Amino acid sequence: MQQLKTLLIFLAIPIISFAQDYNIGERTIIYHDNSRNRPIKAEIWYPTSEIDSTYQRRTELPFHLAPTIRNAKFADNSFPLIVISHGTGGNRLSLAWLAIELVKNGYVVVAPDHWGNTFDNKIPEYFVRYWERPQDISFLLTSMLADESINYYIDEARIGMLGFSFGGYTTLALAGVELDCELIKKYAKSRDGKNEFNVPELGDLRKLVHEINCNEMPATLKDDRFKVFVAMAPAWGLGVPDEPQPIIKPVLIIGANNDKVAPIETNALKYHRLIPKSKYSLLEGRIGHYIFLNVGNNELQKQAKRYYLDDKLVNRQLIHEQVTTEVLLFLKTNLK
Repeated sequence: MQQLKTLLIFLAIPIISFAQDYNIGERTIIYHDNSRNRPIKAEIWYPTSEIDSTYQRRTELPFHLAPTIRNAKFADNSFPLIVISHGTGGNRLSLAWLAIELVKNGYVVVAPDHWGNTFDNKIPEYFVRYWERPQDISFLLTSMLADESINYYIDEARIGMLGFSFGGYTTLALAGVELDCELIKKYAKSRDGKNEFNVPELGDLRKLVHEINCNEMPATLKDDRFKVFVAMAPAWGLGVPDEPQPIIKPVLIIGANNDKVAPIETNALKYHRLIPKSKYSLLEGRIGHYIFLNVGNNELQKQAKRYYLDDKLVNRQLIHEQVTTEVLLFLKTNLK
């Protein structure tokens, strides 16, 4: 009954649109972080006025996505920028559905591959070196703002950060949340730790967690260039000390009620409780962790069943529309 009630509520929610008359350009960019000897490969989606014959779906991707124009020219304007961080073992395209919707509404969106933590580049130690990801994002932003082929089109006063799962933690770290390295090791020995540090993409990470060199942590990961933050099903909440986090910028946290990977009690709700002025939104009913990933085609759903085990009463596309509406409203209200 609760699942049916939730579905009916979602059906009744109007889809708010702030759309402009733009099509969607898309290109791949690569920078190299010499200080850490790692490439930062990213996908950038952006408003374009082009409507030529290259406007087509990327048929090589196993997702249901709106068509984009590869390597199109930017629309002649400056736009707010949103940076997206993918989850553990995902990649820069994991949340392409949301990136595209944001572009339709006048944003430039960029999403990097986090080196060593993608589905096609699994380096075990980078599944637990949690401080690397925020540094990826800061380096990417610095590189884009110095890139004369891109920076003209970015409004540097309106930059936001958004992430899912491990990317949700990444987002909150850039806002100023600080994990306690020794606390992480302690909780890795607990029942909650056994659950949360056993990830589908690589298995049990607890041994790697215990081997973390806490002295390698930078003094801070916070990046004041970001003005707003959206964390979807954020992970790594076990490592946050139980004390208020000194964050004053707007933060939206979206939790999934049936999240078995990053349970809301130790993650989304905990972050919300410790970030006093944060806004919390719950996707109710039988909605799980991976609801935030792209809608997959039939073949992908068969090959990657773990990521598409949605309850029969849950419509992923419908949930995406709800999340889009909420994120757009939050950005419109706070990214001024």
